Amino acid sequence: MKKKILIVVISLVAIIGVFLAVLTIVEYNPEDIETITTIGNANNEVVEIDEEYSITSFNIGYGGLGKTEDFFMDGGEDVRPDNKEMVENNIANIKDKIIELDSDFVIIQEVDEDSKRSYNINEIDELLLDDMEGSFAYNYKAMYVPFPFPTIGKVNSGILTMGKYQMESSERVSLPNPFSWPIRTVNLKRAIQITRYAIEDNENEFVLINFHLEAFDSGEGKTEQTKLLSEIILKEYEKGNFVIAGGDWNQTLIKDLELDPDLLTEWTPGTLDWNDLPDWEIGVDKNVPSNRSMLMPYVGNEETLAMFFIDGFIVSPNIEIVETKVQEMDYEYSDHEPVKMEFKLVE
Repeated sequence: MKKKILIVVISLVAIIGVFLAVLTIVEYNPEDIETITTIGNANNEVVEIDEEYSITSFNIGYGGLGKTEDFFMDGGEDVRPDNKEMVENNIANIKDKIIELDSDFVIIQEVDEDSKRSYNINEIDELLLDDMEGSFAYNYKAMYVPFPFPTIGKVNSGILTMGKYQMESSERVSLPNPFSWPIRTVNLKRAIQITRYAIEDNENEFVLINFHLEAFDSGEGKTEQTKLLSEIILKEYEKGNFVIAGGDWNQTLIKDLELDPDLLTEWTPGTLDWNDLPDWEIGVDKNVPSNRSMLMPYVGNEETLAMFFIDGFIVSPNIEIVETKVQEMDYEYSDHEPVKMEFKLVE
């Protein structure tokens, strides 16, 4: 009997060992900096000084985190929606909203290319607008994620930048990763996406940075990622460039804001150390939150779930923010709301 138990134990250890070896061999290991191929076509060539433009940032939750969903990492139970039609409906309505907002630039987070959790829909193809040029950077690429149950499975996901203006270049810059082996092999490999646009009669560039910072670390990851982001945007500004960096910070963008303790959540955003950032203007809607708790479905819990101010922008001193507003969709199709900012490049 003991011999049989020993054989079973050895067999299980061997299977687990082989499984971890395979995950390690196929682990996504991007370079620190990678050039990204652009897709689509933009009609406009260059941006101009003193013209008003708009940008929308939208974490779309891979089309799988609409009003009826909760999420296991936030204390809920669900891994993905019940059927493909729900994801298709969410993506279609998200695209309609992006078209309605008619922004000159759009930065999107949690865009799935080919993932089990979103029924293998190529959301890049679905979202790229006809009059925009875009680029896509991976921040989550795993052959198989073996948790929870049912498992997440294959994930190919990332961040998408698109605009009505022709891109000079776009690149993926890896962010510090707070996770170690073996968790690292199936976890996010976050990045920032740096896209450059030419400015009419100006040797400097408009630099647009799209990112989605760490969500489920102990705090050090977000801090280190924020510091690297700060270094990059300062260097770009020191070159004379015009810089907007935006997306999902997973940190509260309003100083000294305290969460209502009576509202329900298990996940809370990080506390941003403002000393890690340059003293630049922040584009955030201080009146309307941009994210909800995924502890439970939104339907029936609209008044009880916690809300967060974690989506927005930071702009260099040579950019003037005209207005920043959350474009409310009542969390119908994502756990985030789109945030639109109007701005000008100024000298």
